Amino acid sequence: MKTPGRLLFIVILLVVCLACLSACGTVSLASITSTDPLSTPAYILVTANPQPSNTPFQPSRPIDLPLTANPNQVPGLAGPTDTAAPAATEIPSQTAFASATDFPTRPPQATDTPLPTFTLVASGTPADSPTGLPVKTATSLPPTAALPPGANLIRPQYVISALMNYSGHKVTVSETVLYPNRTGAALSGIALAVNPNLWNGVFILQTLEVDDQASTSYTLAGQWLNVNLDTPLQAGQAVKIGIGYQLNLPYSAAKMENFGYTARQTNLIDWYPFVPPNISGKWILPDPYPYGENLVYDKSDFRISLSFSDPANPPVVAASAPASSQNGARFANQIVYALDNARNFTLSASTEYQVSTADANGVSIVNYYFPGDGGAAARVLDMTRLAVLTYTNEFGPYPHQMLTVCETDLNDGLETDGLYFLASTFYRAYDGTVRNNLSTIAVHETAHQWWYGAVANNQAVEPWLDEAMATYSERIFWGDNYPDLVTWWWAFRVDSKNPSGWVDSRVYDTSTFSQYVNAVYFNGAHFLDALRVRIGDKVFLAFLHDYFARENGRISSANDFFSILDLHTNTDISDLLKKYFYYR
Repeated sequence: MKTPGRLLFIVILLVVCLACLSACGTVSLASITSTDPLSTPAYILVTANPQPSNTPFQPSRPIDLPLTANPNQVPGLAGPTDTAAPAATEIPSQTAFASATDFPTRPPQATDTPLPTFTLVASGTPADSPTGLPVKTATSLPPTAALPPGANLIRPQYVISALMNYSGHKVTVSETVLYPNRTGAALSGIALAVNPNLWNGVFILQTLEVDDQASTSYTLAGQWLNVNLDTPLQAGQAVKIGIGYQLNLPYSAAKMENFGYTARQTNLIDWYPFVPPNISGKWILPDPYPYGENLVYDKSDFRISLSFSDPANPPVVAASAPASSQNGARFANQIVYALDNARNFTLSASTEYQVSTADANGVSIVNYYFPGDGGAAARVLDMTRLAVLTYTNEFGPYPHQMLTVCETDLNDGLETDGLYFLASTFYRAYDGTVRNNLSTIAVHETAHQWWYGAVANNQAVEPWLDEAMATYSERIFWGDNYPDLVTWWWAFRVDSKNPSGWVDSRVYDTSTFSQYVNAVYFNGAHFLDALRVRIGDKVFLAFLHDYFARENGRISSANDFFSILDLHTNTDISDLLKKYFYYR
């Protein structure tokens, strides 16, 4: 029997705990159950759910993200400052990867300061690479000394050194961000998106520097890291931000999440702080939602250095770019990756991965899969190869030298730039034909390299620009390669769901995942097909090719889509817009 004193103590303890949770600045959605429906084997979900499930690092109830975390909703970026926690783990040095001393500090006066691009250390031999892939020689970016001041840094650049404790599910990171101000106006602060901070206890900020000077003038809340600048960053200038942090990776439930680890793999997706686009003076970082994607990315250049705390037993690593070994590095088995002009950089590691490769007219397709799934993996490899050839012909060239495919323990499919994931459930259900989820989703995720990677969009506000386009790209693929199966594709992939709803629904406009997918993906495919019928095959395909050429490298919008369409046809489509679109 509890005494009154013990009851009073328990009540006080509960009040204190609740107060601490409500004051917390990070988001946890642990109590939200996934809305991903699995009603029939043919119901394919191709959008990863960003909401974390219960992990040892999460409280048992949701915590609301403070609105003041968004600098677009408050004047300026100034606010309460957080003091960086003391470093718990030694942060890996970048000196063996790229020279940090080569970057000049931004002076206090408003003058343009050019920043040099990265230089990589010479690569080692193939035997040094733990990835199981042929090693390619690391190369330097072209010199920029002849460029006018401030003009040599045309994109954000990320230099990241990561030390992975694979079995311990931790990653210790030293990151340098070189951000050029191309907004046309002075910036009093820089916002960074920190997706791992949506999980409690996962992102541990240890150090933060601005132009090589330690700084405590920042706020970290939810997915927002707002760094205040002592001196405004003028248009044409670049700022250097150094960040040291540790990732205590969350366990990824089998149902939905993509970031973290499972029993046989670790997936680093949107794992590092990055600067979101700044459009018309606003940082574009939409709020996360229980389904769909919310992040928007500028094109950037990446130099990633990866080492392992147990160098004698490194996992096989899949990445968005080819691996290069590096001798003489501080850590054994250090490998580096270089990827330019990309939206993001993704890593997936497993001690069980097996690898197969194919060539698509000069593009290397690298396929990672688990033991026992070789037959299905062979189909994935061939479908991806054929899709790269098809989309290159129909839309334009694939922008990178390699495309990576990873089998994953997680649900459905997920696109990232240069790498996509495909669920193990598709591999296990493979029936030896192309008429299945494995083939259709492989083709869909490959299409995202054109509609998401090359031509980006605001995935939260106008998701149809990549999801409807990727879905209808499947139809184009089947028409070009399996014309006898086009009727099957419509029935299996689209019409079996009885799609309805506004094609231009924002991710926040729908109440269930199936409602969102039916409207944006599948009714979106119906709109694009109706548009194709209305204006004719030749005009429609010429429009898609031109749209890709004009918007490649940009963050496109519906206005851009229809403006370019108007250049190709004056056919009246007002009835189609009225039928399928809410916001036009």
